[in-house]
Amino acid sequence: MMETQTNARTLLAEAEAACARGDRIAGIDLVRRIVETGEKLGTDWVIPAMMAAELLDFDTAARAAKRLCNEDGKDPRQWRLYAGLLQNIGRAADASEILESIRRAAPDDDELAYEAGFAAKLAGDFDKARARYQGVIAKQPKHWLARTELAGIGKVARGDENLIELETERVRILEGGRADRHAGAISYALAKAYDDLGEYALSASRAAEGAGFMKAVESYDPAANHRFTRALMGLFTPEFAEANAGKGVADERPVFVLGPPRSGTTLVESILGAHPDVKAGGEHKLFWLASLELGVQADGTLRKWLETKGESAWAELGTRYLADVEGRLGPAKRWIDKNLYNVNRLGLAALALPEARFIWCRRDPMDVAWSAWKTLFAEGNRWSYDPVAIAAFLADYDMLMQHWAALFPGRILEVIYEDLVANPDAEIARIVAFCGLEDDPATRRFHEQDRTVATASFAQVRQPISAKSVGAWKRYMPAAKVLGDALHAEGIDFAE
Repeated sequence: MMETQTNARTLLAEAEAACARGDRIAGIDLVRRIVETGEKLGTDWVIPAMMAAELLDFDTAARAAKRLCNEDGKDPRQWRLYAGLLQNIGRAADASEILESIRRAAPDDDELAYEAGFAAKLAGDFDKARARYQGVIAKQPKHWLARTELAGIGKVARGDENLIELETERVRILEGGRADRHAGAISYALAKAYDDLGEYALSASRAAEGAGFMKAVESYDPAANHRFTRALMGLFTPEFAEANAGKGVADERPVFVLGPPRSGTTLVESILGAHPDVKAGGEHKLFWLASLELGVQADGTLRKWLETKGESAWAELGTRYLADVEGRLGPAKRWIDKNLYNVNRLGLAALALPEARFIWCRRDPMDVAWSAWKTLFAEGNRWSYDPVAIAAFLADYDMLMQHWAALFPGRILEVIYEDLVANPDAEIARIVAFCGLEDDPATRRFHEQDRTVATASFAQVRQPISAKSVGAWKRYMPAAKVLGDALHAEGIDFAE
């Protein structure tokens, strides 16, 4: 036992050294080796758990945290760490169960109650989430995270006390000149509340205000993204694709769902995820993690990688990704990967996984633009705070997807949101057939499924398909005109 214990600590020291020198791939592999051992590290399991989380390998982090809790588990903070990591890998229901268990032993811990509410929301238990948030607010009326979350679940009623408190805090923010994520969250929560009340002019005003707060603290460079997109297209030419074809892993299981945020990707994933032969993984970063050493690709990294790895490069990449997905989702006939930014790595995925399928969700650009502008995303999407940046991002996303569709003909299915909501039976049958699956009635009852949805569409996908959001931006005119003007400036047409 002493020998293996020493080996684990040696591996841990090597992992720390790898991270210190910036070798994230080596760091991840070393932490995985530590977790796979049968050793007992007791409270020291927190070290590989935190290290893996910093490397964004949340599956490994969760496994280390589980070992921490099983071998010690005396400190509720250990269980809270484990629960938080479970949420990151799509297991919000398990996280909710853990948090509820330790909450019973600490009923006065308001932060724990808030965490339990958030996990319940992700798991789709909105009644429990609401109860937890309300409990926190009853004891801490100025708990703004709980108030903004409460506004986000369910319909806000006229005269709602929470709405009044949020407006009061907004006035304090404006008087104090505060501009940060807290200020943005208050304004976005109010935008949603006024939308519930049918006060569309007020909703649009608060959304624009929130976007302004966020733009002040989270910058975005449309020109840089355009240069990157062009460079990527220049790297993945027909000649390059042909020269590297047939070298990956032949495996039909991966199905990638792509499209800009708010384009219907969560709906498509939910439909497929209801199929008995499919497991949906949400917006995990497993392909990004598997291809981490490739960096931004177009800076010479891809060429160097191919020269170093040789003929085995594509198969190694595909194999690593498949192992990671199976480790998270388990065996299935098809896996759904809905990371929208896989658009930047679709060329890699198509060559590493030559039998993988890709679904491209498209929606009227003005509906996408408006929906993105009035949404405060949990992370990333800094382009969504400015109309010009939104239009530029959508133009680049579409341009890159058009490039991939031309480069890999027959492997990318276009799904038009408006067609899907207008004729769901036919479109769902087409999607299911493209994935090589037998049609199943469960795909029409996707909204009845209990699963984690961590995107801004967490509430909508628990409802039947509806066309009510088609052309919804028109309710917010003339405030939405600035988005239409930005789209036209990029040469993007939309249904007016």
